[in-house]
Amino acid sequence: MASVIWIDSDADDDDVVEFVERPIVVSPRRDLKKPAPLAGPSTIANTRRPDLRTPQKKKRGRSPTSDSDIEILECTPRPTKTPKAKLQLQPLSSDDDDDRAVALALQRQWEAEDQVAQKKAAETEEQSMRLIARLQAMDASMAEKRARLAQSRDVPDDGIVFQVVIDAEGKTLEGDEDPDNAAHLDIVKRDFEQAIAGGLKLKTLHWFVNAKLEARFEAAKATLNALGIDATERSLFHGTAAPNIQPILKSGFLIPGVSPGIQRAHGAACGIGIYLATTPTTSLGYTQGANKMFMCRVITGRSTPDISQAIPRPLGHDNFESWSGHGVYVVKYVDLVVPRYVRQLRPMTLN
Repeated sequence: MASVIWIDSDADDDDVVEFVERPIVVSPRRDLKKPAPLAGPSTIANTRRPDLRTPQKKKRGRSPTSDSDIEILECTPRPTKTPKAKLQLQPLSSDDDDDRAVALALQRQWEAEDQVAQKKAAETEEQSMRLIARLQAMDASMAEKRARLAQSRDVPDDGIVFQVVIDAEGKTLEGDEDPDNAAHLDIVKRDFEQAIAGGLKLKTLHWFVNAKLEARFEAAKATLNALGIDATERSLFHGTAAPNIQPILKSGFLIPGVSPGIQRAHGAACGIGIYLATTPTTSLGYTQGANKMFMCRVITGRSTPDISQAIPRPLGHDNFESWSGHGVYVVKYVDLVVPRYVRQLRPMTLN
């Protein structure tokens, strides 16, 4: 390469330019440090930040003289942990205090109401238990009286050894004016009126004891018990026409098609037997306008939903003693049904 030398002479105005051949020596490249920036925002921006990467060990050897001699090392940055946020409890505001006060007031009110309800329930339960005990004692007394009358030696031809009739107001129309009898019939009357629909009211209630029918019933009950068959008693209803009331009081029920001289009045859609209902409303449709029905002591025994028109074999020798379905029982044996009450309803127009 050539260098240019400018020569200016003071003697004259002519300037001479001389080209001199001189080799140019290139010194090795050095890393020049940049001047430190002035203080200010740029200072922070230009400040060298510490390297967070994992430091690598430097290799010992000669210093690199060219770019090709520089080795680039890669390193994986160490993951940083994110600090967990701390739950800070905010102080309650005045609105929160008001809501809390309302909630506490409601809670106290509900607790007070619960205590009152529990107290009333306990009192009602106690009253119910006393009433149940009274009814059980009364029923036991009436059962003892009925059994005593049924075993009476002086039994008339019709078998009726006791009867009493009261009206809706509890006035005795027939029989002895015994306070126990009136109280017993009053309970029966109320239960009956609660069970019947349409707002119908009781006109008269006839309670009677037929010693012959009672003895026959107790004998059949003993037979079932001896055979291990359930002989639980229950109360069921039977509606019939007015001309049939007195014959049933004297002789009990007869089964059409089985008992001599008895014709079927309503058919035998559910088999042969005595038709009874669990509610008085069902039996009311079979009174033929008389508004009278029986409430009976009944042992249904073993029941089946299968209808049978066959004449039953002697008690205890068949597989079932009754048919049941849709609130109706058909008892196949007359000895398992004893009429106890005759209930007459007040005639009234149903709206």
